[in-house]
Amino acid sequence: MIRKLLLTLSAVVVSIVFSGCTESSKSGAPSAPTAVKPVDPKQPAVVYDLTKEDITKVPDITSRNISVEGVKLGDRTRDVDKLLGNPIKTETLPRHYRSAYRNHGIYLEFDRFTGKVSAIYVNTNYYKQAKGGLSDLLAHGKLDLLKSSFGGNPVESQPERNTTMWAYPEKGIQFVHIKQADTASYTLKLTEPKG
Repeated sequence: MIRKLLLTLSAVVVSIVFSGCTESSKSGAPSAPTAVKPVDPKQPAVVYDLTKEDITKVPDITSRNISVEGVKLGDRTRDVDKLLGNPIKTETLPRHYRSAYRNHGIYLEFDRFTGKVSAIYVNTNYYKQAKGGLSDLLAHGKLDLLKSSFGGNPVESQPERNTTMWAYPEKGIQFVHIKQADTASYTLKLTEPKG
């Protein structure tokens, strides 16, 4: 009985194997490999959270592979609420609205029409949570550290009287220094890379 069962099972396995072979030989072409889902060039494979890793040490870093407590550019409002909770304050502007989180250390701009994060601001108030060189940049604004981390030739501008900005448009990274009376503040701004 067991022998008869084993012979029947063997015959079934052999017929399955051969039927697969005859199907591919009927088509005349080798079977196509399974399609692999293409990687979206706008979505990086690795995202570095600036509260966990020193982003100043990552070669070729861009705003697309930086997150702040899990929040990235393009995230929806509902996802941000799950990660950061309710904002401290929100102001409405013509094309977007800006919300403050974590003792005003993080500001997020949301596109009013899509509800997605279009810019992330991390400022001096957040330097204790940032790791490594970024913590130093936010606390002291060391220009040599900025250039060694993100590139030696930032585009420098002064959008306002007491404000200096160093931008890396192709990386979507800006660093802003605002000087007021006896204080100075530093902000890392993340936007979509240009070009």
